[in-house]
Amino acid sequence: MKFAKPLTLLDRYLGTQLVLIIVFAIALFTLIWLAPDTLFKLTQYVFSGQISWPQAALMFLYHLPEVLQNTIPVAVLLGTIVLFQRLSQNYELVAFFASGISAARILRSVLWIGLFFGLLHAAVNEWVLPQTANRLEKAYTDHGLKDVPDRNFLFVEKNHQKQLSKFFMIGQIQNPQLSDFIILYYVETPQNGVRISRILRARTGQWMPKRRQWQLVDGIEYMLNDEGVYKDIRKFDTQQIRTDRYAAILLDYTRLNPMAMPWGQLKQYIKLLKEGGQLQDVPFFEVRLAQKWSAPVATAIFALLGAILGMERVRTNRVYGLTFGALVIFVYSILVPFAGSFGSLDIVAPGLVAWIPLTTAIALTGLLQLLRPRHG
Repeated sequence: MKFAKPLTLLDRYLGTQLVLIIVFAIALFTLIWLAPDTLFKLTQYVFSGQISWPQAALMFLYHLPEVLQNTIPVAVLLGTIVLFQRLSQNYELVAFFASGISAARILRSVLWIGLFFGLLHAAVNEWVLPQTANRLEKAYTDHGLKDVPDRNFLFVEKNHQKQLSKFFMIGQIQNPQLSDFIILYYVETPQNGVRISRILRARTGQWMPKRRQWQLVDGIEYMLNDEGVYKDIRKFDTQQIRTDRYAAILLDYTRLNPMAMPWGQLKQYIKLLKEGGQLQDVPFFEVRLAQKWSAPVATAIFALLGAILGMERVRTNRVYGLTFGALVIFVYSILVPFAGSFGSLDIVAPGLVAWIPLTTAIALTGLLQLLRPRHG
């Protein structure tokens, strides 16, 4: 009981200062991230009369969750470095150690703050982003703005011999009316390969649930001979085609934007991709699913890494901690999208690939600590 009060005061002292610094850093980095492009464009839309100030403010808020995914880890790492460099320069760390408070005890206090912001990161990613991402796209679409990128849909069917039998693509799925349909039909060749035998193109189309088929509108059908040369071309007003039932199911998920799905919905989407035979996309989204765990954990660990980098052995005006911290963030930020691309190659288990950025950041921090000069 004798040491309960000073330890509690330590937690409050470090926690209060660290939270204030990190919150300020999050606000600063988020504004810096959004100001050059998003904020400038929204202001332009207001002055051109395309949207009003309240609409621009609402769209700006819708942009925040996606940006917070990137700025929260940065703010936690650099904010912790700033605090501990200040504690070192003011000899407060020396006072802590002289009072019998170990470095491990200090790091434990910091870890609780890291866990708090890690949970905040997870909450933004899991509950806030899925809501705001779709509303943001709808806001841009409703006002006729061009910032929302086109999104297409691909579905590949194979026969029992695992050979390509049909390639189905919808070029534009963002609008209520699906458009730009392209369907390629394949047949087996004597050499046990496949060739395109028929091509359908249609301006618009829709899925008909009761008939379990697609209705294409205003299209052209191309028939090809064995040499791949057009032998017949005809136009059609409407035409019905069939695909695997998973094509329509997966289309609904794709229109919801898989990159913004919560964990449970993304897991279900991956399951449907496997059942529907769309295995080419599975590794990428499995990495994305694993990153929903690794990113919040990285945020929590960054609080510890920032404290380690920010601690100085002697009073100094050098900025080794901030320099090393910026390097760690730079490497981590590059490796996060790289992990998704690398994971799509399906060379390493996606669950392991998702943790590469964090493990690299930890290893790099250890290396930089060895390289840090021991004296001021």
